[in-house]
Amino acid sequence: MRKFKIAFLSYRSAPFSGGQGIYVYELSRAFKDLGHEVDIISGPPYPKLADGINLIKLPGLDLFSTFNFRDRLNLFFNKKNKDFDDYYEFFIAFIGGFPEMRTFGNRAKNYLSTRKEYDFVIDNQSLSYAMIKIQEEFPLFQVIHHPIPRDKEYELKYAKGIVKKTFIRSWYSFLKMQSKVAPKMHNIISPSKSSKNDIQKYFHIDASKIHVIPNGIDTGIFKPNLAISKKPFKLITTASADVPLKGLDFTLRAIAIAKDKYPLINLVVIGKPRSGGHTERLISKLGIDEFVSF
Repeated sequence: MRKFKIAFLSYRSAPFSGGQGIYVYELSRAFKDLGHEVDIISGPPYPKLADGINLIKLPGLDLFSTFNFRDRLNLFFNKKNKDFDDYYEFFIAFIGGFPEMRTFGNRAKNYLSTRKEYDFVIDNQSLSYAMIKIQEEFPLFQVIHHPIPRDKEYELKYAKGIVKKTFIRSWYSFLKMQSKVAPKMHNIISPSKSSKNDIQKYFHIDASKIHVIPNGIDTGIFKPNLAISKKPFKLITTASADVPLKGLDFTLRAIAIAKDKYPLINLVVIGKPRSGGHTERLISKLGIDEFVSF
């Protein structure tokens, strides 16, 4: 089998701030195990990587490491040799937007412009304008875990008040960029048929461009522990964020149905609900407070 040198782009990659960091860790490790050479090119927060995988840091301002305005000012003023992307990143974050995808893409494009040794490039869902240029220079695989317009759609649906909805629209302003870039990508990787269908719907992309490669589960970690005795009627689930898109609503509604037939049923949710947020309101509405814990 031919061995490749791979540039794996990820605008933020910490394993404890979302699934993208875990995806970077697992996929890069799998490539290495197959004998390929992998460079992870990442913005902050940076990833945890397996031994033998090279990390190339492309520092941004890392403004979302804090939400204190004074701290953000310090991050901005302490950055040496600031360029246009640094100013853009600070200004867009200041008005409530999320600029990291765009600015990281520009930094990655500049880095790759003088390095032609890579056989191909993988971009972990930045969908930045720079990917169009990178695609002209390298074979590019664009990973889209799911189309973020759906997140925006759900958040607006459940948001209360015009001020909240204005902030949501500002935060998701990067979607204008992604909606332009996605249809121009030649090769798109999606983790499921459901995501593929949503990508077609929201980004208007021909199905032939989208290749489904399931993420899979590490059964070396996620497996039954026979040393622990099971507790009857006790269930466990995870919720990485307190938003309807994550699907916890369906599990909670199922508990509301099942509790009458199985009064000992108990659901443990690994996650933390927002105080007074959507999940707490739904639990109260369904009358299942005593059947659910976090």
